[in-house]
Amino acid sequence: MNRLNGSCRAIAISAIAMGLLLVQPRLACAGGDSSLGQINVSPTVESISDTLAFISWTAQNPGGTILHYAVVHYGKDPNHLDMTAESPTRINPGHREMVFRVRIYDLQPGTTYYYKAGSRQADGASDPATSAVNQFTTAPTKPTNRITAAK
Repeated sequence: MNRLNGSCRAIAISAIAMGLLLVQPRLACAGGDSSLGQINVSPTVESISDTLAFISWTAQNPGGTILHYAVVHYGKDPNHLDMTAESPTRINPGHREMVFRVRIYDLQPGTTYYYKAGSRQADGASDPATSAVNQFTTAPTKPTNRITAAK
């Protein structure tokens, strides 16, 4: 196994030197851990307003293409997450974990939304890390402070 890993390392280093490697070496070599299975992530609502929400989560580095997309499927019904928000991000092959972050905009004030977080590679392949369905509620509309002048 060490000989195989050493050979894979040599191939990966050669490919990187030539600028040809677009996937992590562990995925490019036979015998690597390609059976990651389904992995759950725990997203956090970082910030929320009446029409905007930022959701982030940390996941194991998924490998694959360097360019990934953080993806949140959301909606007003937990069984119908029919809207999608995506944000591009680049993975760092040297890091074991990465942070995904998505901005969801044009939300309705004072409304509960349900969402599920995950990610995908640039080629469209889904990554194994996903979340359960979670929820957040946007802030109600803030009253405007209008000053009216009497005539």
